[in-house]
Amino acid sequence: MRQEIIIRQVLVGPLEVFSYVVACGHTREGVIIDPGGDEEKILEVIEKERVAPRYILNTHGHADHGLANEVLKQKLDIPWCLHEADARFFAEPEAKAAIEKELGALSLLQPDITLKDRDVLKVGDLEIQVIHTPGHSPGSVCYLTNGNLFTGDTLFVGAVGRTDLAGGSLEILLNSLKEKIITLPQETVVWPGHDYGDTPTSTIGREMQENPYITDFILEG
Repeated sequence: MRQEIIIRQVLVGPLEVFSYVVACGHTREGVIIDPGGDEEKILEVIEKERVAPRYILNTHGHADHGLANEVLKQKLDIPWCLHEADARFFAEPEAKAAIEKELGALSLLQPDITLKDRDVLKVGDLEIQVIHTPGHSPGSVCYLTNGNLFTGDTLFVGAVGRTDLAGGSLEILLNSLKEKIITLPQETVVWPGHDYGDTPTSTIGREMQENPYITDFILEG
């Protein structure tokens, strides 16, 4: 049985990241996914929707998806979370230096909580499942709750995230899509990490029909 859910998509930061405020419609307990800057915009949404955030969730460790992590952590007194593989990778001096050079931004600090594949975070009546989808980075994840998939830079509308950055691999990313993503129900709503497509959201079914990385590399490969 699906629970009532609140989802607010907020375009933030210099690289126009989609940040999300996601909450249980009954208890109003929620999470912030990928706060990529403009923390005041995010806080306005939280206040307007009367959400009580419990976690900051990052889909991966690139700085553009977590520019407001530390500010929101301090203001809201909540922990921020990252998959353990990205926590390890971005703690390595060589990897950290490479990413900072490639993205032109400082790396994120170490998370308060590290996550693993298939972890489940309970927030109000919602259960948020962690799906490890490496490829864009070693610890990239998608968050699944109530038929909604928050994909970060793993899957965009009509495209996928870059794999030419340190720690990236197109082969691994395609395998993540094949094994972890297109196996989900086709009506699952895709909420991407950037507004790179012709619409701000999609579905697994639509991506299986129109996304060339899926149609050409996976389904016809």
